[in-house]
Amino acid sequence: MSAGADVRLTIGELARAAGMTVRNVRNHRARGLIGPPALVGRTGYYGAAHLERLKLIRAMQAEGFNLEAIRCLLGGEAVPTPIDADDLERRCGVSPAAARHAAIALREVAALFDRALAR
Repeated sequence: MSAGADVRLTIGELARAAGMTVRNVRNHRARGLIGPPALVGRTGYYGAAHLERLKLIRAMQAEGFNLEAIRCLLGGEAVPTPIDADDLERRCGVSPAAARHAAIALREVAALFDRALAR
């Protein structure tokens, strides 16, 4: 498989490739952390974007983010840069102080991603 768009994984194959259980994949799907699979008959197939998203979720969990914070950060529309603490406070329902700290942390995470993508 040379192109990521050609990847078709069942939920079990996706779970193995992402290094997690089928139960976790279903949980992430139920929370809206990953999109729905493409249905062919009664079988759902997941693609490369699902796999990459699950890998990102695992990496964020390893860095200490809980699933609600990950959902807040990854879900919906993209947060424009620079990251606004007031926007985080409103979107995530956290205190102003927590939003300021999160905005600083998110800028650092964004810088890490930028450096990784520049390689």
